[in-house]
Amino acid sequence: MNMPKMGLHGFHWRYSALAFNTRNFTLSSGLKLLLTLCAISLLGCSRSEETGQCHAAPLAPVRQVVIIGIDGLRTDAVSPALTPFLSRLAESRGLAWGKVDVSNGRTQQTYSAPGWISVLTASWASAHGVVDNDSPGPVKSQTVFERLQTGKADSRSLLITSWKPLYDLVEGRLRGLPGLHHAAFLRKNDTAVEQEVLTTWRTCQPDLAFIHLDAVDDAGHHGAFDPSDPGYAAAVRETDARIRRLWEKAFASPSPQGATPQRLVVFVSDHGGMGNKHGRYSEAERWAPLLAISPSGYPAVKISELVDIGQAALDFVQ
Repeated sequence: MNMPKMGLHGFHWRYSALAFNTRNFTLSSGLKLLLTLCAISLLGCSRSEETGQCHAAPLAPVRQVVIIGIDGLRTDAVSPALTPFLSRLAESRGLAWGKVDVSNGRTQQTYSAPGWISVLTASWASAHGVVDNDSPGPVKSQTVFERLQTGKADSRSLLITSWKPLYDLVEGRLRGLPGLHHAAFLRKNDTAVEQEVLTTWRTCQPDLAFIHLDAVDDAGHHGAFDPSDPGYAAAVRETDARIRRLWEKAFASPSPQGATPQRLVVFVSDHGGMGNKHGRYSEAERWAPLLAISPSGYPAVKISELVDIGQAALDFVQ
């Protein structure tokens, strides 16, 4: 994202123009103010929403795609020291981390909204219309969730994020579409996203899932997008540990029917950063790390651009 999150426990302070008298400010009045702000805010203090329902799948999919978006992860932050699990995972499969230019040759701003929508529509901002984090939508291009259902009528898709602009852009396009077997969850933070995955995964068994992790980006905005920054490095390590838990408890586990789908897993970021910002076209901002793990016996997936991810997912699962 291009703006740091502020406040406590995910609450976004959006009302900086709100004035109040501090002369008799007490703990009680402070709590009343906080409750008032929570009531006013569309997000609320819990920042929890969901659309659709992930009902129990009658059969596990034969093929499944999981895209894990690690917001704000720089290419030089992927290392045995900071990402031990992800580094071992790649090495165990004889793979090396690659990188993609999220700016499309310095023509697309390196913000989260255009980046993630490019992943989820397999198109650049010039087509999907989301040019920065303030773009209200609508998303002009079909999402991979729509295209999946068109090609596979009984398919299921899933989106889990803690970033409301992404949730609103995607669900604003999908909301109301008839017959779409899609569920989306907006949760408070990465801890809640992890819990939602662990709660939902085995029951839902989606054909296609996008899981968005935001803590690295948040740390970059509060400190620096730099592996030498203590807060950023700590967030990268914690995200690596979170992904390990998801891998071991969700993705490596069989379905309730006892089957394990042939699974393609893609790890990707949407941008890097310089200082505590991003959005421009420096080398540190426009290159994002990428790793695609195909199931045993399948050829390696070829992804050379950010927009290739969505198409590769559809080609694999349909």
